Amino acid sequence: MYDAGGWLAKGPAGMEYIPVMVAEHEIPLIVGAHQMGINGFDAEKAFEAVKKMQTTPGQVVGGGFAGNRDLESYLKHKYVPFDKGRFSNSLEYSFDDWTVGQFAKALGKEKDFETFNKRGYYWKNVIDTKTGYARMKDAKGKWLADFDPYKSGANHHYVEGNAWQLTFFVPQDVPALAEAIGKDRFIERLDWGFTESDKTRFNGKNDQYWNYPVIQGNQQSMHFAFLFNWVGKPWLTQKWSRAIIDRYYGYGLANAYLGDEDQGQMSAWFIMTSLGLFQTDGGCRVEPIYEIGSPMYEKITIDLGEQFGRGKTFTIEAKNTSRKNVYVQSAMLNGAVLNNFQFPAKELLKGGSLVLEMGAEPNTDWGKLD
Repeated sequence: MYDAGGWLAKGPAGMEYIPVMVAEHEIPLIVGAHQMGINGFDAEKAFEAVKKMQTTPGQVVGGGFAGNRDLESYLKHKYVPFDKGRFSNSLEYSFDDWTVGQFAKALGKEKDFETFNKRGYYWKNVIDTKTGYARMKDAKGKWLADFDPYKSGANHHYVEGNAWQLTFFVPQDVPALAEAIGKDRFIERLDWGFTESDKTRFNGKNDQYWNYPVIQGNQQSMHFAFLFNWVGKPWLTQKWSRAIIDRYYGYGLANAYLGDEDQGQMSAWFIMTSLGLFQTDGGCRVEPIYEIGSPMYEKITIDLGEQFGRGKTFTIEAKNTSRKNVYVQSAMLNGAVLNNFQFPAKELLKGGSLVLEMGAEPNTDWGKLD
């Protein structure tokens, strides 16, 4: 579509550019593929395309609309004022910018890296440190008065969500977000959200997902369980990721999951989480990592296919795992002790094994950031 129409597409239909969704998250899809070693495409052309999407205002193309509607406001103010566009695009665009910067760094384009990496932190311009939320701000830099994290701009200025949810959309640097909000407040708020949403199976009644905190059936919430890893509480990642599998996806035929499959992301989340693996940033950093959760199977063998220089297989063994034994007690990666919740993706892709000892009680000494 870039060759034919001059633009990338976020969700095309019939070769038309469909503007239903916001931001250009086909960019991290492309960048993540490249960083994970999938190199069967023209990287220079891909970079040219993703850079265009983040520097050229959106416009009508054919019978549709391509690009970011609020890009001009975003570039002018370094966020999208709520009186000039959809406010939560401030966070969405900033993540895509960061991924372009990582792509540039991988390709040796230092000037582009500096430009887009700086823009990858524009999210800081919308975090109100007093309330700890991405709080609506106008073009004059004034915070919205009488702000409510559920009601203020819900499903309008916070697209398909609310401020409670969208505040957590900084997958490029979770520790920096936690620092801006306050680490203790970050943890307490997120843990409260899971406890509250557990009551409704992590689902929003009548599809009113902006009236709740954690909603598994919508993209805004789908990385939440893995955020605890980044703030020194990996056992909470293990607890809540397995709780979603239990409560939302369920174990019986009558359960069925409750949301919108949306291009396969709900099934993909389940597969990755059941393996006990995740990538909060989509694998977009120059040296991608995997984050460890709580595998639900005792032994899994991943066929790496010996493609793109990868090995043959990688095995994940979770000894004693069960519906009760969800907590990691210890870990060995390719024969070496692993005390961190994360490890380089290349260690998986070359082939080998991850062996976890699981138990019914959290080991609060395992998995913290070094």
